[in-house]
Amino acid sequence: MGSNIVVGVLFQEGTSQVRPPYFNGKHFSHWKVRIETYTMSYDIKVWRVIKKGNLLILPKKDENGQVIVSTDLLDLDNYTDEQSTVITVNAKAKYLLYNAISGEEYENISSYETAKEIWDKLEVTYEEPTK
Repeated sequence: MGSNIVVGVLFQEGTSQVRPPYFNGKHFSHWKVRIETYTMSYDIKVWRVIKKGNLLILPKKDENGQVIVSTDLLDLDNYTDEQSTVITVNAKAKYLLYNAISGEEYENISSYETAKEIWDKLEVTYEEPTK
């Protein structure tokens, strides 16, 4: 009987291969294992960004190989395929974490810029200290 209650709390949202495991502020250690496995199955580069930080952002270059200095961050026309991949992986990491947490948890991490900062904040807040 007691184990059914724990399982019910852990899987409030149900499980899905499409939707990431949901964290509601409880049972962090269990969610952490599930989100790690889910993320690695989704894209190992996304998990790397969450755990270790952003992939290297390469400078944009023109057709002559000269670095382009631009203040327009939304001008994606000049990005190389590698740069577009880096930007996409970073965005996927943040998107995955945002969709895996409750609204209350979002309020605690919404000011962070990178997926690693979000992950680190969740670990510091919810991880039980090692003995």
